[in-house]
Amino acid sequence: MVSAPRQPESLGDYLYRHLNLPLDFEGPFTVKHLADVAVLATAHSAGYAATQHLVSLMAGIPVPTERNDEREGFWFKFWQASGTAYFMPANMKHSVVAALDGDGTSLADRFLTGLSEMSPEQWAATASVVGTALEGRLSPLKEPERNGELWLRDVQLTAWRVLYADHAPLGWEERMAFREEWKSV
Repeated sequence: MVSAPRQPESLGDYLYRHLNLPLDFEGPFTVKHLADVAVLATAHSAGYAATQHLVSLMAGIPVPTERNDEREGFWFKFWQASGTAYFMPANMKHSVVAALDGDGTSLADRFLTGLSEMSPEQWAATASVVGTALEGRLSPLKEPERNGELWLRDVQLTAWRVLYADHAPLGWEERMAFREEWKSV
């Protein structure tokens, strides 16, 4: 599952400064140009990669449907176990769609906030619900509660990565200052 690519704001500036490639450049590219662009794009992809992983984790659990919203469905159980309305499908819809469009910050914030409000008992109950939904997908780990626990931890850490990448982009000047400061140590 891959969401729409979202170009980091500083990548265009980086391409211009490092490769002398303006955003409206239409000339021929050499393999070296393409390789350089790939390296620079990779350097700026932490938030995008984390968003993709968060979307992938979401794809591992059932998509909300009328049946899943009923009392026996996954999402009803997930909401009840977690004890928070943050995880109700109607409340999550906008955040999931935004993540599918490449902006995972809203979904990440929703998960971090909802998970942080859960008691240890709610966490364990939610892990059980998620683990049961993951049964059959993860053959090496047979314990549903453990699978659910790992899924929740992965969502929590991935959500933090999405938000960290969104709030920590360094522009050209900051990157050069950071580099020079470390070189002078």
